[in-house]
Amino acid sequence: MSHSNKPASHTDLGALGWLTLAIALSYANALIGTFQFDDYNVIVDQSGVHSWSAWAAGLGHGIRAFLKASYTLDWTLGFGVLGFHVTNLLIHLAVSWLAYLLSQHFISQHAHLNSLTSLPLLTALLFALHPANTEAVTYISGRSVSLMSLFYLGGLLAYAHGRCHANRLHLHLLTPLYFALALLTKETAVTFPFALFLWEICTRGSWRDAFTRQWSSWLLMLAAAMFFLFSDSYQSHMLNSVNFNNIGGNVATQLAGAVWLLKQWAMPLWLNIDPELPVYHQVMDAPLAVLTASLMLAASWFFRSSRPWITFALAWALLQWIPIYLLLPRLDVANERQIYLAAWPLCMAAIIELALFLKIARARYFIITLLLVCALLTIQRNQDYRSEIALWEDTVLKSPGKARVHNNLGHAYLLAGRDQEAQHEFFTALHIDPQQPEALTNLQKLDSKKAGAMPRP
Repeated sequence: MSHSNKPASHTDLGALGWLTLAIALSYANALIGTFQFDDYNVIVDQSGVHSWSAWAAGLGHGIRAFLKASYTLDWTLGFGVLGFHVTNLLIHLAVSWLAYLLSQHFISQHAHLNSLTSLPLLTALLFALHPANTEAVTYISGRSVSLMSLFYLGGLLAYAHGRCHANRLHLHLLTPLYFALALLTKETAVTFPFALFLWEICTRGSWRDAFTRQWSSWLLMLAAAMFFLFSDSYQSHMLNSVNFNNIGGNVATQLAGAVWLLKQWAMPLWLNIDPELPVYHQVMDAPLAVLTASLMLAASWFFRSSRPWITFALAWALLQWIPIYLLLPRLDVANERQIYLAAWPLCMAAIIELALFLKIARARYFIITLLLVCALLTIQRNQDYRSEIALWEDTVLKSPGKARVHNNLGHAYLLAGRDQEAQHEFFTALHIDPQQPEALTNLQKLDSKKAGAMPRP
């Protein structure tokens, strides 16, 4: 963590090399993984991404056109599941590189951090190796989050550059362009203008000048909001969300989900693709979650001057985890892929605090140890994605009371010809939820198979 006499370009290339090596080593075993769960719905069984003509025909229908284009590219290249994994890893490398560059920009705005020249690379390495990111990287359809994050952070970098150099091209062309690409990948990118405002406040900017620099992105957000409001698919989704829960219950549920995500980031020892999280119906049904979220908000305000990186990390995480899902609650309260975009500022704040709290030499050894532990945990978690059976067996251990998890494991057993084990899981799912429709359907398939009438999967 000392000053470097090398030219910045050499330092940056060296950082890119370290990131490439770290991701290659920690994600090498991810390349053997198969298509999983949602991958079949959005890729394997989705003819709309199997050719460019089919992709073009679907442009007038649905959303996430750029995400679908990335799937179409991998499908038409013909490298199979390996090609999809390689693309996911390249996206993760690019996002990690953006985390490095953005950390440089952030530190440059705080003179008392300028001596910590290794901090951007250490932040990016922690992000690159963090095991909670595996759902967005190793799980192929998790690409919706990692690719969106690529454009989201790319837009933030364009804004940071434009702000520092008073470059209108970066502020009003490149920034909204990246924002548009993020929206075409995943609609949750609609929070982007709020992220720009947060960056402005936490890098000693003026909120009074923020709109002058950001008006083009806010205008695009309003246009996107109007599009989603008048989209048939989103109108249906919004109606379902309105009927899903009352306001108080949804607040409690989403706050609890945010606290769970923060815990998964801080202690990634029980990673779970389908967590068993409760749905609450009154605000005070989840008092600990309400208290924790309130403390996060209070800390964000308290440290705004003395430790703005803490304010930035906590406020950024809350921005990514709460507002959208308060308006449009989901059946799945939270998934670990939601950690991905929120993780970079959390990693940066953690590295800064470690560097300031410990002596430089001890901090270096501690952080290197932390990175090695994260790499080992990532390698271990990637092993769970080697097959559908391995993934859902692991998930059943962590979410034993969730009917869908048992049904998914049973379906994996069914496809593998392990009928007795499949039947046991279907019955377990129905014991938990007697109306579980997928388990009922799969039991019928199993009965038909036993009768010799089931076609080959």
